[in-house]
Amino acid sequence: MSEVNGYADLARLVEQAAAAQAVAWRGMERVADLQLAAMEGHARAATGLIADAMQANDADAVQALVRRGEELQREGVQRAASAVGDILDVAVQTATSLGVLAGQPARA
Repeated sequence: MSEVNGYADLARLVEQAAAAQAVAWRGMERVADLQLAAMEGHARAATGLIADAMQANDADAVQALVRRGEELQREGVQRAASAVGDILDVAVQTATSLGVLAGQPARA
């Protein structure tokens, strides 16, 4: 009889480990999506600025590009800060979910 209980305990452990792994993977996937979105925003901004720089033909155009570059840098920092906040939120949600799974009583 105890051998059957051992198998049941092992099955519950494996089930809980699989559930925890799924929660962790979902969290990592959400973090990767947030990082990718931030990188895409940076790339779009840089691409536009480079395209305009290639067409600058006088000092005024270059000065305008420098001002625009400064603004894009500020926006990039804001995007990065926002992404970090979102990533921390995901990390907290994931850790909370894992904590709930770890604290679950064994099912009978």
